[in-house]
Amino acid sequence: MGYLAPQSIYSRDLAKRRIWVRPPEPSARLLMDSSEDGIYLGRSRLMAVPVYWDFHHLTNPHLAVVGMTGSGKSYFIKAFITRAWRQWATSSLILDWAGEYTPWVEEAGGQVVSLGRGMGLNVLDCRPGKKTKFEEEEEGGKKKEAKSGKQKFESSSPYAHTPRFRIEQLVSSFKILGELDGHPRAARLLQEVLEDSFRKKRLPPEKPLTASTPASRLPTLRDALALLKKKAKRAKNDEELLLALSILEFFCPPGADYFSQKGGLRLDDLIGHGVVSVDFSGLPHEAHRSLAGLTILQMLKERMRQSGWSATRKLRLLVVADEAWKIAQDERSDLVAIVREGRKYAFGLIVASQNPTDLSKTIFSNAGTLMAFRLSLHEFRESLRQSLQLPQGLADELERLPVGSALTRLGWDKLDESAIPFMVSIEGEEPARPYVMKVGDMDIEIEREALRKRLWRLGLTDQQIGQVCETFERSDRTLAADEMARLLSGWGLSRTVILSFMRSLGVPEDQLVSLFSRLAARSMGVSPNKLVSIEVSDEPKKR
Repeated sequence: MGYLAPQSIYSRDLAKRRIWVRPPEPSARLLMDSSEDGIYLGRSRLMAVPVYWDFHHLTNPHLAVVGMTGSGKSYFIKAFITRAWRQWATSSLILDWAGEYTPWVEEAGGQVVSLGRGMGLNVLDCRPGKKTKFEEEEEGGKKKEAKSGKQKFESSSPYAHTPRFRIEQLVSSFKILGELDGHPRAARLLQEVLEDSFRKKRLPPEKPLTASTPASRLPTLRDALALLKKKAKRAKNDEELLLALSILEFFCPPGADYFSQKGGLRLDDLIGHGVVSVDFSGLPHEAHRSLAGLTILQMLKERMRQSGWSATRKLRLLVVADEAWKIAQDERSDLVAIVREGRKYAFGLIVASQNPTDLSKTIFSNAGTLMAFRLSLHEFRESLRQSLQLPQGLADELERLPVGSALTRLGWDKLDESAIPFMVSIEGEEPARPYVMKVGDMDIEIEREALRKRLWRLGLTDQQIGQVCETFERSDRTLAADEMARLLSGWGLSRTVILSFMRSLGVPEDQLVSLFSRLAARSMGVSPNKLVSIEVSDEPKKR
């Protein structure tokens, strides 16, 4: 150890050391305020402080994620929704324009719905859905608080389930997609013919549908198309009518029922089931993918209103829209409505894009969390710098960020002078694919973290637990029960402890006898075939 000694130094040299200056990142107290129940993101770059995310301490639960391809953007989103499901049981709905998330969701044990590959939906279906278990618990909590006078209980408006309201939403989608801009009469013609298609089915457009309304009774876009074709025959050279006709024909291509499938995909199939991805890559046109995304978002928005405010303040759902530039740019998009109302209803939105200018200003400015990964183009960095009022040096650094590092802005709900944008090194994780222990013809699955906790309770060290996990990984996450027992025995665990451990994993008793017989034979250096099974029983008493 060295000695301390006085030293002469110029003030300019001392100033370079910045001894008394706070590092340009939020305080450790602020970053770790949610460490008990928050989602772990990674560590701050300068002080290596763990960073946790908890929407209770932020202005809202929405995230805007930008970054070029390969910068770590999708990796962060996958880790984030995985941890949200594990920690809070928060379901995720991924609107996947390019099918990028499909392999990961399948490997993680989630559900993938592929539109355009035999699966479609009826965009005119406005029946109310079934409540999830979470929503039933929420409604019970709200009614209890209403009885105590703490909160007024309000049910959802029946107008949301009328054909007229659903038709208004659909016509709004056509406007967002640019098909009806500047053509009010064509929009009115579409509204009329869609309402007529319900009347043909004896369903008044102004009357709410019920959950018991059969799917077979609902009209489809093809029914409306047939009615409009009849009108077109009677009115020749009507440009507005021909425009309305071309729109319906575009979304009703021959031989494909992407948007006219009776009994097709419903919102009930997508929420409350863990991680669910809707793969739009099977739809042939960008406008088709955008209409599907808008339809799901519109149904989700009304489901939010139907559920009402959150009594427990839990995050019910995360909606992920990745590269949805066509509907993320428009201020009329339902993505904007979810941003504005998602805090009230405990829904969160994650909008991701390679280009910051692809996001609506409302979404970008209202997002409580911003994650900016590497941006190579100057105009993208400049757009971000102006939006966040960043120093020029910090904005320029976005060009040189390593993979997995992001400029992070967290909008805390309490003012703090240290709450500034800062750099975070993201620490993700692999999908939750379970370990498999083979016992004879039987496969016993156990999650990695659950196995680690059980081994820790046995008294194993971190190094020994890591060795068990490495053994599983080397064998494609599969290990024979004999090998597991041999490892535990080699570390000095008694047969009684190993027996109890195997039972806790669900190994049958008959397999335990065979397992320990083979273990004994190996310890004696003999073949298991040379062991003799002896049964000892009491001699019956003579009368």
